[in-house]
Amino acid sequence: MIQVNAARLKQLNYIGISEEDLAFLKSKQSEFKTITTTVVDELYARITEQPELIKLIQSHSTIERLKQTQIWYFQSLTEGYIDDEFFSKRLFIGKVHSKIGLTTQWYLGTYILYLDIATAHLKRILPEEWLKITHVLSKLFNLDSQIVLEAYEQDEKAKIERLVEKRQYMLTKVSTAVQELSSMMVQLSASSTMVATNASHTAEVQENSHTKVGELSSSIDEINQLGSTMREISDQTHLIGLNAALEAARAGEAGLGFEVVANEIRKLATNSKQSLVTIQTKLKEIRSALDDVKHGSEETVRFSREQAASSQELSSFVHMIDTVAAELNELLEEDGVVV
Repeated sequence: MIQVNAARLKQLNYIGISEEDLAFLKSKQSEFKTITTTVVDELYARITEQPELIKLIQSHSTIERLKQTQIWYFQSLTEGYIDDEFFSKRLFIGKVHSKIGLTTQWYLGTYILYLDIATAHLKRILPEEWLKITHVLSKLFNLDSQIVLEAYEQDEKAKIERLVEKRQYMLTKVSTAVQELSSMMVQLSASSTMVATNASHTAEVQENSHTKVGELSSSIDEINQLGSTMREISDQTHLIGLNAALEAARAGEAGLGFEVVANEIRKLATNSKQSLVTIQTKLKEIRSALDDVKHGSEETVRFSREQAASSQELSSFVHMIDTVAAELNELLEEDGVVV
């Protein structure tokens, strides 16, 4: 008896499975039971010759459990009906085999092996009908293989969809990262350009200041030289005033007026000398301060130049990252991800 939807009925009709076929196999149910255990034992004797299949079985089940499943399956072929549950059970088996990694070459190959072993025993116990039984049995095996391939296809399609979703998720994350990176690159590029410009300008200002400090130092040296000359003049003036006073003392009454002038000259020379000493002391202090400023200016110029060079390197690095981001963006666009 066949009770399935229109699509499944179309599938059965295409293969040529009819209710008469199912009824015919059901009439041989007792004969199938007599050979079931032997057929299953021989089948697994052949299966266990393959190391790959043995490893797969040991990883997920046991030989004895699988034999019990095969005994159920072989006898179910003679139950005489195909319904939605018939398809559901076989789809489930197919999904399990797909999940554990049993490839279709082994699964489909087992159907041929199954049919060969069963045929040999059917020929022995039903010599008049084995050919018809084998023909119907081959159609049912073909149906089962289609159902299993359908299960494999559904499972593989689900895997692909999960991979596509995961890939899409990763591409979306990468796209977001590229957008953020591009935004940061714009800001960083502007900042590095400003830093480079400011550093270069600072270096120029510091160099100009350094030059001015040098010129001021030279002027102080010249003033210092002039102060030394004036000090010599002051010393000489003091000496002249001293000589004039001596001469006035010798002149007695007649030299009194000249002595007053000589004393004033000596006082002027003394005051001039004291002022020059004060000026030279201040010049030394200024010179010391200028030396400190000059040293600091040299350090500032060096640092500004290094900062400018580093800013240029940073700008180049930013440009390089921006290029990489653009290339990645192109790849994402080629992949269908809108950035």
